[in-house]
Amino acid sequence: MTITIADLKQVMRAIELDEEMVSRLDANALLSEQGFASIDYPAFAVAVEERYGLRISDAEALRLKTLADFERCLNSK
Repeated sequence: MTITIADLKQVMRAIELDEEMVSRLDANALLSEQGFASIDYPAFAVAVEERYGLRISDAEALRLKTLADFERCLNSK
């Protein structure tokens, strides 16, 4: 299974993050600079883990700053 940026944006929509923010996200830019609030990170990480049955360690989570980071991390599992 390959997880894409579009898949990750669907997870964001499923947890009801702001649609306008999600639709304009640049996969390679820092999420924190695009309206992604600090409280959104854990909710998103948990939703991704639940959706794909994968575990994101605390150490990995600290390195995930962009959607592309999430995509690479998840597809390496």
